[in-house]
Parts: sequence; structure tokens; C-alpha cells
Amino acid sequence: MSEQGLLDVLRRSGGLVAVATQLDIAPPLALAAATALLPMVRGGFRRRVEQADDLDAGLNDLLAWLAGLGGGTLASAVLQNVAIAPEAGRELVTGIFGPEQSAVAVTAAELSQVDVDTVQQVLPLLAMLAGGYVWARAGRMSPAERLAELGPLLGLGDEPNPLDALTGIADQRP
Repeated sequence: MSEQGLLDVLRRSGGLVAVATQLDIAPPLALAAATALLPMVRGGFRRRVEQADDLDAGLNDLLAWLAGLGGGTLASAVLQNVAIAPEAGRELVTGIFGPEQSAVAVTAAELSQVDVDTVQQVLPLLAMLAGGYVWARAGRMSPAERLAELGPLLGLGDEPNPLDALTGIADQRP
């Protein structure tokens, strides 16, 4: 499943409308920001996986990290319009982008024509939706199926990682 497929899942599930509701912005703004941000969010998850010695171990590490942040509750908090503790979203964004998260937001703002402040507000909610979805999807699979199914979802094996194009974000793959 490509990033477009993941975007479609988030749209069909009501995730993008939930982001708009959480932030009190128009749904087209949430969609524009999410469309620009999603390749980078996938790239951030991909980087975490690729930093391990092998992809299977990296995927297990990513899933364990997501579980520690709340697993499926990451997405359900956004979807159910629950007051979200900003720490979970911030920790998730920091964990996939590190200090370069401002470069991600600026680039996405330029691509989407949505102001940087709005993009910065959408980013943690989108990361929570995507992370919660990945975690929940993996929970329905055997370990053998995870890499085959989630690899394409995260863009594993694709070249290049969209984060590589951002200034200041060096390719950290081993």
C-alpha cells in the first residue's frame, strides 16, 4: 500500500475530518497538509526501521516503540475527538524526525500552500493516526506477514526516502 493508499484509509476512516475537527480548521486544509506531510511521516517511520541491523528487527522495534506510545489508542484518540495530550504526538514526531521537524513542517507548508503553523498542528495528529494504524494493522498479522504487508506501506525498499531531499536531514541508513 502506497502513501496514497494510506491517505485513502485515513480519509475513509474519518481521520482527516477528525484532524480538522480537533484543530478547528476546514477539512480541505487538513487534507492539503496531510497530503504533503504523509510521505515524510512514512519516511520517518521507514528510517526508524532501517536503522536496525535487519528490516524484520527494525519493524519489530518500530512496533514496540509505537506500542509504548499507546499503540492503537494513538489513532483512536484523534478519531474519537478526545482531548489529546500533546506529549504523545510530540514524542512521536520527535522520534521520527528529531530536531529536523521544523524543516519537515516548512517543506510541507510550501508543498501544500497551508501556513506553517497549521501544518505544525496537523503533523502530530497525522503521525498519531498513521502510527496507530500501522500498529493496529500489524497486530492482525503473524510476524512472517508483517514485513511483507507493512514493508510497502512504509516504503521499505523504495528509493529515495522523501526525507533525504530535505536540507539538514542526512540519510542515516546503515
